[in-house]
Amino acid sequence: MNEQRPVPPQYPTTATLMLLADRGDPFLRASARAASARQVIAELLELLPAEQREFGEQFEPAADALQHAAATLGSWQLSPQEATVLRLPIVPSWGEAPMLEDVWVGREPPRATGEAVYGFHGAITPLLGHLLNAIRNLEQGNYAYGAGLRRVMLAAAVAEFAARVEAAVSIYTAAVWDFERPSMPTGASGSARVELRSSPRTHPQARWARSARVLFLPGRVEITTAAGLEVIGDQVPIAGLLHVVPPSPRAVLTAYDPAERWAPVPLYDELGVVHLCDSDGYSQGAIAVADWLTQPELQIAQEVATIAGERPMAARDRLVWGLQVAGIVDGAAVLGVPVRRGVMHPPSRAPIRPATPASSSPPATPGYQPRPLIRLLRPAPHRQPYRGTGAKPQAAHKRRQQRLKTWRKDTGPGSVINHVVRAAAPAAIWIGGLGSAYLFAETIWARISVLWAAVAVLEPWLWWVLEHLRDRHPRRMSAAYRPGRYPGGSRAFAGRAALLFDGSSIGVRGPAGHIAWVAGPSDAHLGVVAVHRLLDGGTPWAIALVDQAGRWRFVLPIAQWVPSGDLTGLAGFAEAAGLTVADMPARQLPVTEDVFDERSAAAQPRPSGPPTRGMVILALWCLMVVPLTLAGSRWATFALLALAALATVPVVARWLWHLLLARTT
Repeated sequence: MNEQRPVPPQYPTTATLMLLADRGDPFLRASARAASARQVIAELLELLPAEQREFGEQFEPAADALQHAAATLGSWQLSPQEATVLRLPIVPSWGEAPMLEDVWVGREPPRATGEAVYGFHGAITPLLGHLLNAIRNLEQGNYAYGAGLRRVMLAAAVAEFAARVEAAVSIYTAAVWDFERPSMPTGASGSARVELRSSPRTHPQARWARSARVLFLPGRVEITTAAGLEVIGDQVPIAGLLHVVPPSPRAVLTAYDPAERWAPVPLYDELGVVHLCDSDGYSQGAIAVADWLTQPELQIAQEVATIAGERPMAARDRLVWGLQVAGIVDGAAVLGVPVRRGVMHPPSRAPIRPATPASSSPPATPGYQPRPLIRLLRPAPHRQPYRGTGAKPQAAHKRRQQRLKTWRKDTGPGSVINHVVRAAAPAAIWIGGLGSAYLFAETIWARISVLWAAVAVLEPWLWWVLEHLRDRHPRRMSAAYRPGRYPGGSRAFAGRAALLFDGSSIGVRGPAGHIAWVAGPSDAHLGVVAVHRLLDGGTPWAIALVDQAGRWRFVLPIAQWVPSGDLTGLAGFAEAAGLTVADMPARQLPVTEDVFDERSAAAQPRPSGPPTRGMVILALWCLMVVPLTLAGSRWATFALLALAALATVPVVARWLWHLLLARTT
């Protein structure tokens, strides 16, 4: 499957559909998942103390089987028959068991004196059994070559159970690490507050990169999101934090949000969620760890990069260091509560009220949308959301189907009227055009039709402009550093990339307009206090903004952000912001997703505004009617041509603007 191909329209309710929703070659994806699960098991076996070796023996058959599965799946290639089936709008899945919940939610809350890892002992044995059975079934793939999707289904079963085993083993490994190598007491225990800031956002949601936050205070947590202010702990006290991997919905399912609000977040699944639990163990709300990190891949790898001889360890880096660098461990110290681990989510105390209501349609039907399993509080959407009837599951399913075709009529996201107005736009154009030119020129129906057609063309652009104006909050900056051009860099980077200081917070804006903010030196824990030039063997490779504890808050490639190698401008910014400057040794780290590194796919410009194809199709409807109105009314002909121009001229202007920004300097 092509990486750029839209996701399958049907909401994933089986392991096969889950695998196909994660775009790319399904066999390579499944092989990588098996290899990752094997690595996590190997790390646990290495970490277990001698007295738990007998406990670790149950994982050894799974590790050997996963190694075999990774090799087998890595050697498989899609047959022409399989590739043909995968291109169908609806992918068949014969006889496969439905998987209606992407994670487990416990029926009973965790007990304060119960097992160390909530739900682990009841889950791991059946999980390992299902995994071994799925790997044994791979032998069937040698005899069913090219027979529909049989091999893809076999690979999907391995990928799904490998992912679940990896999550369970990772969280248990983190708990073992906590017990065997406890961290030093955090300095936040005597503090009055710890504040987390949102991950990067771009227009038209950039304002939430600064406004959204999690504020840990003694006895309560205040969470500010696009939905408003949520205070947890003021009525029912918070008694503990429960860290669970992965979140729900899992990252692959965010593409199936009916309102299409979310963009991929690096390590979203791997870092998990933290539940704020009451004294009975019930969840009062949860936050996703990756939602409150600026550059997760780089931040969790800091220990590996800066400590001599340290090597990567997935569970420790993601689940132990991840909570520390995010500030959640500091937040727990302010609350005075422990952090526990779990392989399943605790039940919620209050009813979960989703932004998009769950559908009553049965699974595997176009309108299916499952109920939310946890009360997850996310900072804000990444994208302009669909509204009104356009945010219903049936409408979202139809959009996903259209994206597999050439004739894509969608002109959203827009206002609440967008979906209704666009549905009747072709009829309005024909009735308004022909009626105004001939028989019904003076009737109310012709005028209403012309007005309807005008609204269909103008509404997407006007709403887009309004959303961007709402997102603009000009601030007077106390200091700014702009790296400007670098060899091979785009004009977008030269014009947008910047470090900003407004007197209290420090922001970084990337080449595609993504921006993230962190506290400045006034924050005693997570505030940036220094700029470090990172050296690998004496060669500088990045600029890091670090907090009081030396934790990286931002890491920016030096070739782009200090292209001349002259630190004078950056040092001036640091002085104005009250930051120190120093050199620090650190091994260079590979990065796959970073909105502040122009080499990364995540830093490339995203589509903004009404879809090009949808607006061009509206213009084509207008132009098809024009020849029929020439012998009638010149006014009708002019109106249709004007509507076609209003639909397409902004599209062409936007295309030319993006071409200009993409030019290298």
